[in-house]
Amino acid sequence: MNAAGGFDFLTPPRGRPAWTASPTPGRGARHGRLMFLGGAADIDGSGAVGHPGRIGPQTTAAMAKLLDAVAELGGRPDDIVKLVAFHAAGDGDGEAEILRTIRAALPAGVMPTVSLVALPQLWAPGLAVIIKAVAIDNADGTLPVKLATGPAGAGGGAFASGVRCGEFAFVGAQTATDETGAMRDTDDVVAQAKRTIANIAGVLDTLGCDLDDVVKLNTWYLGQGTDADWRRAAEVRSSAFRFPGPGATGVPVPAPYPDGGLIRQECLALRGLDGKRLPRALSWPLGHWDWPIPVSFQQGIRVGRLIVLGGQYSMDERGLAVDPDDMERQIANTMDFIARILAGFGAGLEDLLEVTAFYKLGASPERTPLAQLRFGSLQPPVTEVPLGTMGLERVTIEIEGYAIAPEAGA
Repeated sequence: MNAAGGFDFLTPPRGRPAWTASPTPGRGARHGRLMFLGGAADIDGSGAVGHPGRIGPQTTAAMAKLLDAVAELGGRPDDIVKLVAFHAAGDGDGEAEILRTIRAALPAGVMPTVSLVALPQLWAPGLAVIIKAVAIDNADGTLPVKLATGPAGAGGGAFASGVRCGEFAFVGAQTATDETGAMRDTDDVVAQAKRTIANIAGVLDTLGCDLDDVVKLNTWYLGQGTDADWRRAAEVRSSAFRFPGPGATGVPVPAPYPDGGLIRQECLALRGLDGKRLPRALSWPLGHWDWPIPVSFQQGIRVGRLIVLGGQYSMDERGLAVDPDDMERQIANTMDFIARILAGFGAGLEDLLEVTAFYKLGASPERTPLAQLRFGSLQPPVTEVPLGTMGLERVTIEIEGYAIAPEAGA
């Protein structure tokens, strides 16, 4: 806690990097109370997949690795506030099994948010699930905690639809369900996008926040990688936020979700413990890439010392791909954009606390495209998620993340 009773990211430990890495490289990172845990999967040190194609045992193994990572960072299973499972289960029964298995791995009474993202396949044959997480150390019980529950929660109420711990409010993936939990507008992604935003707003209200507090929005929508698909989803998402909006990542999934949904959206919001909005700074370097249409989304947002990166592409100011279909060059371009955003806050790549990359399956010469990338003296957790296609045409990779700005003079 800082002197004003707020969260640790506002008044950090000294030094640079201002975060600590898990003893197992790339598994997790911690700053103050905040912990990011990279994508865990049932894969051994040689790259062999355990229990090929079996969603339940793989989920059990992934959760065991996440709990080990929390312990390595000095946290507890009770501290987990958010989970995201990227999976190739293929149907509603598979998603239900993932939720049941996650529930069984956590202590009774612990109710994080859970977002499920259905994909045609993951990056290794037989791999069925990758899970990443966020945890907040509240072992001393001094941070106020609030849960939002109801039909919007995953697993029939086994998980929270939203969790607020201190200033952080996490909303799990919302769908176009009504107040009874029934899916609506099953043939209209635009109408579903509006309804999911409305559901997000409802969860935030329960947590004492609103859409103006959102600093990061993630959207997984039905699309085939065309500009038209992206525009339909982006226009609705963007119009829900006043300028300056949140950082945003939007990636397509190739088929409707098992529950009939065409879109799932989750977010992170920040609100002061005193109920006041937290001031934010922006970083949008001169000559930075832009979207094909005007949107409220931002490239980089800083609140306190927490930096939020919207999903970054290799594109130009007109929203057109640079080095189209060339993943190696697009990675270099995208990381350069990230470095420039961070520099606007006085930070660098070594200050990255967490990285997630969405990439076009088959476009990478390596098994995963960021496997050999170094960020600084410490390795942050990196989650890599393959897609059948990207949200914007001829783009092969999108990279998002969080960083901790260094102290002045560090």
